[in-house]
Amino acid sequence: MIQLLNISAQVGALFFYIFLGFIGRNKKILNSEGDKVISDIIFYFTMPALTITSMNFEVSSKQLTNAWLILAASLLLVILSYLITTLTASYLSLPPKENYAFCFTSTFGNVTYLGFPVAYILFGRLGVFYAAIYSLGHNFLFWILGVRLMQGHKHSGLDWRKVFNINVVAIIIGFTLALLHLQIPEVVFNPMNTLGQATIPLALILVGSMLAKSDIRLLTSKKILYLIIFVKLIFFPFLTLVALLFFSGWDNITRILIVMQTAMPVASIAPAVARKYDGDFKLVSEGVVVTTLFSLLTIPIWVWCLKFHIFT
Repeated sequence: MIQLLNISAQVGALFFYIFLGFIGRNKKILNSEGDKVISDIIFYFTMPALTITSMNFEVSSKQLTNAWLILAASLLLVILSYLITTLTASYLSLPPKENYAFCFTSTFGNVTYLGFPVAYILFGRLGVFYAAIYSLGHNFLFWILGVRLMQGHKHSGLDWRKVFNINVVAIIIGFTLALLHLQIPEVVFNPMNTLGQATIPLALILVGSMLAKSDIRLLTSKKILYLIIFVKLIFFPFLTLVALLFFSGWDNITRILIVMQTAMPVASIAPAVARKYDGDFKLVSEGVVVTTLFSLLTIPIWVWCLKFHIFT
């Protein structure tokens, strides 16, 4: 119990910023326009800086091997999640738009805005390095499979500029520097590092603002949301954990990080994509809200189980 409280305190420090965002939105310090500005600052400036600087350290051959394993795992897990949710939606005979929204929300997690901070709390810069590699595979498929789902499987052209956005490019640059053992000059690294550190509080404040604008009381009557919570926060992480128990050659940090990334709530960018491509924006938005709320409980529990009882 003491270990669980300690973990909850560590992870809970992240949710202090979520609370600030929640209060800021309720007090009208933040609004929808301000949220967009914060989101753009994170997307175009602070997160690329955090990604590159977190990869700019002496990486051992073992850590590079782990990075390749994490990349492969992220691609495989997203595809498997997509297949499982597609079969589930078909079995439940969900209406087309609700079908695609369920698959979308259950498959793609908030592996950047929330996954990076959790990885940093657990394992420091190495955690962010691994989380960035995971997000490379995850986000690549997000802009292919995710967009395809929101388009209702219509055969329209793929926008490769969105697939290879600035954050994906930053991951590729950072990983290349790590592979070549090249260090960023200090005069460039220091301001980039300072800029990158702003990602964590800004991203979590944004999540808090998003939660504040949602009427939680209206969500309790939708059974599909309970299924999304179960699949996204419990079933898929558990399935990943069971699979990784058979890979004894992988180190514990790698396995913990992979499970934790699958335990993240629905991707916060998902509603914007759903709206742009005429998907079920309302259900996707509700999925983001409820999974983020429940993750305040499930993330500390997963960390406690993984670090102290499974991969000790």
